[in-house]
Amino acid sequence: MQRLKEGSPGAATALSPREHAAASRANVERLFAEENPVALFLDIDGTLLDVALTPSTVHVPSVLPSILDALAARLSGALAIITGRQLEEADRLLQPSKFVGAGVHGAQMRLSAHGRIEHLTPSFDASLIADIHDIVDALPGVVFEDKGSGIALHYRLAPELEQPLHLMLEDLVAKHRNEFMICGGRKVVEILPVGFSKGRALRKLASLPQFANRTPVMVGDDVSDVDAFRAAENLSGFGLKVAGENFSPEESSFQGPAEVLDWLQSLSSPRSR
Repeated sequence: MQRLKEGSPGAATALSPREHAAASRANVERLFAEENPVALFLDIDGTLLDVALTPSTVHVPSVLPSILDALAARLSGALAIITGRQLEEADRLLQPSKFVGAGVHGAQMRLSAHGRIEHLTPSFDASLIADIHDIVDALPGVVFEDKGSGIALHYRLAPELEQPLHLMLEDLVAKHRNEFMICGGRKVVEILPVGFSKGRALRKLASLPQFANRTPVMVGDDVSDVDAFRAAENLSGFGLKVAGENFSPEESSFQGPAEVLDWLQSLSSPRSR
C-alpha cells in the first residue's frame, strides 16, 4: 500500500483541519483515478443515509444499492459496511444487495458478502437487560432498541434527557462491572460488550484476502467511527469525516450523506473519472 505525501495521515500536523479533510479526500480520489487498490469501509446512518427521528424511519435513496454494487465490483469485492445497526437490518435497508460487514460495532461479522452472520458475543444477562428497561421506563421519550449483541437507547425524541440517561447508565456500570461499555453517538447511547469497536472490526475485515494489500478508506459521521478512522490510518489509509452533529464542516471531507452518495457514484465507474 502506497502512502501519498500530501494529505496523508502523517502529514496531518502540517495542515489545518479543513486542509487535511480536503487533501485526504483528494488523495483517495487520486488512488481511484490511478487504479490503485483501495478497500472501502462505510458507515450507514449519517453517512449513507440521513439521520431520522428513529432508526426505523430512515429514507433509503433508490439508487444507493446499485451504486454500492457497482463500487464493490470495481473494487473486486473490497467494500464493507461497518455499522452500529444489526447486519440483518443493514441488509433490509440495502436490499437486494449484501456486503461484507460488521454490525453492532463489530459484535457481529460477515466475512463474505453472502456468508452467514457470526455473533461474536452472547446476549446480555437478563438482570442487566431488566435494569436497562427500568431506566427507559423512568425516562419517557427514550427508545429502547435490542440489537441482540448490544442495546441502543435513542433520545432524539427527548434530547433534554441526555444527561440523566448518561448518569443512570454510569451507575449501572458500577453494578454490572466488566459486563458492558457505553459508546455515545448521534442522540443515542450504545450499550456494548466489552472489547468491541468499529476500529477492531475494520482491522479484522482489512485482513481478509479481498481487502488485504489495499489502502483502507473509512467514511463515517459519528464518534464511534473515530476508532475506525485511526485503524485505517494506522494501516496507511484514510479516515474521511461526514459533517453533522459530531464533526464540524471545517474538519469534514463531506457536508452530508447526499454529498457522500454523489461521491460514491462518481467513483463507481472508471469512465466517471
